[in-house]
Amino acid sequence: MGFLRRHSWWLLPEVLALAVIAAGLVYLRQDAFANQLSDKARTVLEQTTPTEQHLHDLSGEPGKVICAAESFGTEPAGAKRVEDVRVIYALYLCAVAVRGMPWDYATRSSGPVRITLSDPPSVEIPLSGEGYPERVRALIPDNLEKRAFGTFKDKGRPAALRKQYEHEIV
Repeated sequence: MGFLRRHSWWLLPEVLALAVIAAGLVYLRQDAFANQLSDKARTVLEQTTPTEQHLHDLSGEPGKVICAAESFGTEPAGAKRVEDVRVIYALYLCAVAVRGMPWDYATRSSGPVRITLSDPPSVEIPLSGEGYPERVRALIPDNLEKRAFGTFKDKGRPAALRKQYEHEIV
């Protein structure tokens, strides 16, 4: 028995390493699902006409709608695959990229959104102005309202949108 104790010390670090790797894979898989939902939301938003998004370029110039999105909930709540999701709740930031228009002057829209993945998908964005908080609360489930009034957790998403915008306007 002394031989096994003396020579099996290496098992503990290896078992610990396997546990860390397994936990990391579970975390990455959840993160991958959230990224897939965010990408789906972004794609739907970019394919929705500006009128449907309440996003209009005031200059009258034709532009391209580009968006960033970050999902924070789904219906059904326990969905594990994008194919099982009927509704995505997300934060979004969209801009109309018009050639020569600097970011600071770009027409932009942001806030919470409810995207129903029907055929075709539908996008519901609460109108701004008086009564906005009530319209958000009516659109977003109670357990997700805090995130609906929050900001992007991944600050890289809006930064990537701005970079894409600057590339588009050249």
